[in-house]
Amino acid sequence: MKQRKQLYVFINQSAKHILFLISLLFATTSFAQTQQGYVKTIGRPDRPGVFLPNVVIQAQGMVNPVVSDSTGEFNISIPEKKDGDPIVLLRIQKNDYELKDKETVGRQFVCSSHVPLYILMVDSKQLAADKRRIETNAYRVAEENYQKKLNELERQKADDEITIENYRQELQCLQDKYEKYLSLIGDMADRYARTDYDQLDSIDYQINICIENGELDKADSLIHTMFDPETVLERNRAAKQEIMDRIALAQSIIDKANADREAIIQDMEYAKRLASMCENLAQEYILLEDKEKAVECLEKSKRIKSVLYGKESKEVKAIVNQIKEIKP
Repeated sequence: MKQRKQLYVFINQSAKHILFLISLLFATTSFAQTQQGYVKTIGRPDRPGVFLPNVVIQAQGMVNPVVSDSTGEFNISIPEKKDGDPIVLLRIQKNDYELKDKETVGRQFVCSSHVPLYILMVDSKQLAADKRRIETNAYRVAEENYQKKLNELERQKADDEITIENYRQELQCLQDKYEKYLSLIGDMADRYARTDYDQLDSIDYQINICIENGELDKADSLIHTMFDPETVLERNRAAKQEIMDRIALAQSIIDKANADREAIIQDMEYAKRLASMCENLAQEYILLEDKEKAVECLEKSKRIKSVLYGKESKEVKAIVNQIKEIKP
């Protein structure tokens, strides 16, 4: 009888402890299933980007979308997701704004409780104005360059520096290049109007400014500077360090997720054994006709199994039926 009382006290204390542990573990798991993110506008040459409120975001598996707050922050909670799982955004919407990268919708991101998502958007009116400005400058420069080269060809022909046949070939080549360049202006303008200047290094920044202003020769010179051996080496070092930092961060996330998973598995196995001990002890109290203690043991088993399997699970229902049979 003394041994049975000691076992009862042990189960009573262990049940409280394990329920507390499991609730903490499940709370941790829930946190790991929440993906934090921010929405901001792209930076422009004359102003940095700002965080954007009231953006509607919906991910695959979500019933209802979330909305970014006044600081541009949003939190996506999908119960079945954990760190490292893919997460797909199906809807990102705000009136008078559009995504910097249209392929953000439908793209797979990696779910992480440590690394937030950043979504970039652009004011539709500002985008249209920037595209017009870039296109206007590009057409102006293209026309100036075409006319300059045409004048040089005409001079060479007038001075008999080239034959008529060569003149015609050069003229046709100049015309083809001019038309090809004009056909690319629209796409180029859209690309550079969507550039986030907050993410550019100093050289990229200068190149983009030149392109937006139509200073293509200067942009070309800067691009060649980028391929100077010393410049390339320094950029590669910075890029390599960034990659190594990302790898280290990803590995730490994986290690933590694995550790949490093992802890959860161990405590859940212990909880199952404890529930079984509660039920076995209940049977002993039934034999002693101590129905009150038997019901207390079964109630503890029910609480543990409710956490493990859910309140509506068959395991919990079986315990409930046992309690009903015992109670008068």
